[in-house]
Amino acid sequence: MTHAGSLFGMCIKGLSIAVMLGITAPAFADDYPTKAVTIIVPFPPGGSTDVQARLVAKGLAERLGKPVVVDNRPGAGGSIGAKVAASAAPDGYTMLFASTSSLVSEPVLRAKGNIDVLRDFAPITQITDMPFLFVVSLSSPAHTLADVVDRARKRPGEATYASWGNGSVGHILGEMFKISTKTDALHVPYKGEALGVTDVIGGQVSMMFVTPVNMPHIRGGKLRALAVTGDKRLGVLPDVPTFIESGFRGIDLPMWFGFVIPLKTPPEIIARLHKEITGVLRSPEFSRAAEGLGVTVVGSSPTEFTQRVRVDSALVADLARVANLRMDN
Repeated sequence: MTHAGSLFGMCIKGLSIAVMLGITAPAFADDYPTKAVTIIVPFPPGGSTDVQARLVAKGLAERLGKPVVVDNRPGAGGSIGAKVAASAAPDGYTMLFASTSSLVSEPVLRAKGNIDVLRDFAPITQITDMPFLFVVSLSSPAHTLADVVDRARKRPGEATYASWGNGSVGHILGEMFKISTKTDALHVPYKGEALGVTDVIGGQVSMMFVTPVNMPHIRGGKLRALAVTGDKRLGVLPDVPTFIESGFRGIDLPMWFGFVIPLKTPPEIIARLHKEITGVLRSPEFSRAAEGLGVTVVGSSPTEFTQRVRVDSALVADLARVANLRMDN
């Protein structure tokens, strides 16, 4: 095990014991928090990461009795915000709310100078799981997934797909789509999901994998959903088939969201945050909002969250080798 892995493991072990036994914090942590807590979101406002972070921030502020501020730091597939959070003081007043994109795929694909979640952060909890919808503009001539594939094969070089940044899950899924369907498409990265969606709606980009937070665009007749990742259809869109039902396998990457915090943050403070955040997740208000967003509430232990990061990092590394996918800067 690496030195970083050892540090991370020690932090998780101490935190898990504290959480399981309900150990109270010493005097310095009993007073926590004494000021506002900041949640760094490494994507712009409007996307699924931002929406969920603000839902948690509202409930967390009520439970902590102090303001909880969302600070959007978009760019570079989430790595800019992640670096800001990693360099913050380990005092419990700065957390990173991030996803598979910024905690797994972006770090695995970027060879140099990136954050390493197992080295730079301690886990708090995974809050949700989420599927992806494959969409085109309502003005697109494609009405089925087969239409998209057929058009891409007949008109090589024309297809484009948007994502919320190099190394994002949307980027990975786009490359998986190309491999599975034996088609080609130009990747067009944006600084956030909402920005890419805007150009898909406008017809500037052919297609995109989006999160269910974009359901209003689908219901409002701006986007056409053609397929969903995972092994089952969404209850809110029962007529949209899975990729497997449509005859294409290997187009899936788990998307999840969760909180991490600078590594040397006192375990007692992390245990307090775990308690309060999972308390927010159990609230009726969050449950209703999660259902509307198409996400599944998780609320994992720190150990479970760490294992999720490790498993999915290995999956992305395997995909990167197959697709010869990497970023050098």
